[in-house]
This record gives sequence, structure tokens and C-alpha cells, in this order.
Amino acid sequence: MTHDSDEGPEATDAAPAAGWAVDLDVAATLTLPGGATVPRDEFFGWLWAECGDAGLLGIGEGTVGVAEAAALGLVLGLLVVDAAAAPPDRDWVGSLDTQTVCCWFADEPAARRAADLLATVTGCRTRGIRPLAAAMPGADWRDAFAPIEVPGFGVVRPAWEEGTAGTTAGRTTLFIEPGCGFGTGEHETTRLCLAALAAWVQEGGRVARVLDFGSGSGILGIAAAVRGADRVTAVEIDRRTHDAIRDNCRRNGVQDRVSVLGELPAATTVHDLVFANIVPAVLLEHAERLRDRLGRGPEGSCLVLSGLRAEEVGPVAERYARLLAAAPLRTTLGDWHCLRFVVGR
Repeated sequence: MTHDSDEGPEATDAAPAAGWAVDLDVAATLTLPGGATVPRDEFFGWLWAECGDAGLLGIGEGTVGVAEAAALGLVLGLLVVDAAAAPPDRDWVGSLDTQTVCCWFADEPAARRAADLLATVTGCRTRGIRPLAAAMPGADWRDAFAPIEVPGFGVVRPAWEEGTAGTTAGRTTLFIEPGCGFGTGEHETTRLCLAALAAWVQEGGRVARVLDFGSGSGILGIAAAVRGADRVTAVEIDRRTHDAIRDNCRRNGVQDRVSVLGELPAATTVHDLVFANIVPAVLLEHAERLRDRLGRGPEGSCLVLSGLRAEEVGPVAERYARLLAAAPLRTTLGDWHCLRFVVGR
């Protein structure tokens, strides 16, 4: 799981191509210069308040992969697909006693001023100050992000590439900013959901009104809008990503058709298509609520569920099949699975 501190205006961006970095070891609890003792998350907010207008561009809180988390005893049960939806006991990075953090600054003076300030914080140790170019010789960080082909759907391109989002002859082009939330097109579950959208449209399914539950970067709701949806509701509990979702909507020209919310809307609104690409525990918890968001007219509606490993498919499929009185179409990519239910036809 990777964390980016979202307290500042550009914290969700990947590392900039130029500038300076300050590398830190940050304890779980810190004492600020005024004597206040705060947890790590509040420390990051304080750092943004102190340095956000003085050259601080981003805070990268590091990465803990599945294997490393297991070795540290941090994995409890299900694997995490969507970091924004992870319960606190699977916030692996936040669970570390000491976190390795990289702060990005516009220039060397800003980095050194911040290092001087951080020297007065108990629980924060500066490991070094370095030009970012030294860590990325001869390369722009954006070179790591290439267009992602999704068979049956089209292509997902990085937001900075030129071009306009749209669909031609059944092939859709999207633009998504990497690092702003789960869903850049790289993960198998995202691609499975995009393929399910394309299949539903190809079958003549309506997409006038769409719900994207656990929206992450907003990619699935945006894809539906580009495919012709009149109204999309993107629900993401991590409100810190909402501005990034809206930025992705603007980049794809669908900002007038996508609403971003922090929780599910009232059940009085029904949808032609519902996405839920999220952890199985959340899919099971919200099964009835998602069922109630599906339209039941003769045109039919579609529910797309993903974020499932093989051993997790059975309980989710059985629960929804019973609630919807329908059998799912199951698709697989790598180790991940997707369930698509069609109801009302």
C-alpha cells in the first residue's frame, strides 16, 4: 500500500521532475516546536501549514507491499485493493512505528529551510537533502507511465498526454492522472470493470444514470460518462481525493455530468449501471444498499463487482445472486475476478 499525504494542494501528484527532496524518519507521535504532542497524520497537516506556501510540493509516505506487511505482522485477513477503502487495521504504512517519508520541494533553499524547521521537531529525523535529478538520472518520472490498452474498451492515457477523451467505433480514450487515487488502468480489477462497461454498452444496456461506488480516481464513472452517461454519481469515502476526481473529470470533459459524494445517495435514486470495485468486506456490508440502487424496468440494469481474489468470489457471488435473483457473469484477469449481474430484463 502506498500513501501520499493529501493535506496540501498537490500532495496526490507523483514526484515532480525537478526540485529537491528531504528524506525523513517520522515517529508515530511527535512533539512540535510549540510543545504540542501530535500523531503523525496531524504532523503532516502541520508541515503543510508551515511549508505549503514556501515551496513544499508533496509528501510521499512510502510503500509497504503485501509480502512485507505479512512479514511485519500487519496483514489481517483480506488483501487491500483500494487504499482509500481500507479499514484502519490494514493501513500498513500508517501502522509502522517509524515511517520513511520523502518531502518534495520546488528548490534547494525551500528544502533547506524546511530541514532547519524539522530539526526542531522531536520524533522527526532528517536523513538527507538531495536534488531529485540525482535519484532519477536522465529520466522524467512521467516516463514510467505509458498508455494502457484495455481489450474491448480502448485505452487509458496519462493526463498530461495531448488529445481529447471520446469514443469512436466502440473504442474509448480516457486520460487519468496517476497517483490521485486507485484506478489508473494498471490494476487488473480496473481493466475488468472497464471491459464490463464496454460489454454492457455493446449489449444495448442503458447508461443514462451510473453509480461508481468506491470511485478512487474516478476512472470508472468517467469512462461511463465518456461512453454516453447523462448523470454519474462518484462515491468516495476518502474526501481528500475529491478534488483529484474533479480534475480528472475536467481533463475528460465530463465535469458537468459527474457528481462527487462522500457517501451513497438516498435509495430513491436508481441507476442503469452500478460499479463497486472495492474490498470484499465492503461489498458484503453494502449488498442490500447497492441492490436498492439498481433500476428494475424492462430496459434492465447492470451491477459490476470487482476487487475479488478466487477464494473471495464465492461468498460475494452467493450473497448478490440471492438478493438479485440473477446469476453473475464471471470474468478473470490474472489473480483477480469480476462479477457482472444483469437484472430486470
